[in-house]
Amino acid sequence: MRRFFASVTLVMICAALGCSAKNSPDYDTRAATERDYLDCQNQAYVSTGTMTDPGLAKDRQEQIVDECMRHKGYDIND
Repeated sequence: MRRFFASVTLVMICAALGCSAKNSPDYDTRAATERDYLDCQNQAYVSTGTMTDPGLAKDRQEQIVDECMRHKGYDIND
């Protein structure tokens, strides 16, 4: 009887671990998104490199990153 309960418990634990693994984000998708974001961020820094007002430069960088990410197919929530 103890073996039965131990077996059922073990099966339940394995099932729970298996289900939680399916809900984790896909590493490749996260890596691709981060790579795209860093690419857009680099473009924004290069594009605003000659601006002398830091506030205006930061605002423009955010706009450039948003436009770039939209161009890459991401949905940007403003």
